[in-house]
Amino acid sequence: MEFRTYTEKSDNVIEVLRVVGAFGIKGQLRAVLFSDNICAYKKVYTSDGCEFDFRVIRFVGGKHIIISLSGINDRTEALSFKGAILYVKKSDLEQTNENEYYVCDLIGKNVKIIDHEDISCKVVNVFNFGAGDLIEISYQDATFMVPFKKENFPSNEHEEEILMTFDAFTCYKD
Repeated sequence: MEFRTYTEKSDNVIEVLRVVGAFGIKGQLRAVLFSDNICAYKKVYTSDGCEFDFRVIRFVGGKHIIISLSGINDRTEALSFKGAILYVKKSDLEQTNENEYYVCDLIGKNVKIIDHEDISCKVVNVFNFGAGDLIEISYQDATFMVPFKKENFPSNEHEEEILMTFDAFTCYKD
């Protein structure tokens, strides 16, 4: 299973960049990246709805990136964006394939344990520390992590919930 990483803002926009400062004198911005496929997007939006064409200048390392926004032409204008969050419209995201999810679509979903409908769980968060994706699940008053693999989360036809095997539940909840 795979998913693309985004952080949720609301139902129709998703955070993909957080501006951390200016770069150079031509209005370029330093930003932290929350997307694995940022080059697929041509426009970004601020929280107040302003639209900007944008271009990736370079990847600095890790999750840091240098970008330019249309209409931002000098360092002073760029510095005014420090701390800004930039979004893409959810409608602009690529369609997911079978067993592929966006993190924002997983968080908050109910988890149905196969053949044990009486167990009530919910997805709290999704992490990747470098060795694979982990889903944090709440059960009663605690949380536990389960590797996001097909053997733990088989194919799912239901959009409102995620199916998890009972074996995964019993193995990882303690």
